[in-house]
Amino acid sequence: MSTLNEILVQIGTGIVPLGVAYLAFRSATDANKKTQQTALRQAERQAEVERSKVDAEAFLRAKTIYEDALSQMEKQLTRMQGQAAQVGADLASEQSASTEMRDQIRRLQAQIRALERTVISLRTQLVTAGLAPIPASETTGPYQLRHPPRE
Repeated sequence: MSTLNEILVQIGTGIVPLGVAYLAFRSATDANKKTQQTALRQAERQAEVERSKVDAEAFLRAKTIYEDALSQMEKQLTRMQGQAAQVGADLASEQSASTEMRDQIRRLQAQIRALERTVISLRTQLVTAGLAPIPASETTGPYQLRHPPRE
């Protein structure tokens, strides 16, 4: 039996280092997994930080472009408002000139009607006085006035 005990002691003595080796292997494997996971998380965080930096730079570029476009649009709006005001002033001036011209045309037309009435009155007076008026074909052009013969 002593050999059996010796064998059991030797097996027990051999198993302990195997158990310790197994536990060491498991601990090393777990530590390696945790190290890999930590490294992966750190790499992911670093990638997220880099994406955030890229996003921040893109945002700043977009913001600058937007602000420049907005500034240009404001300048253009100011120019357009100035042009609109000028067009309004020009329109008012043109309307005023148009009104003045219409009034002048009306006055001239009234004068023409008055002159036509005067011509008709003078022709009537000539005919009544027994004188012949100028023929209708000669109603244009300058005429010399002749004094009626004195009797």
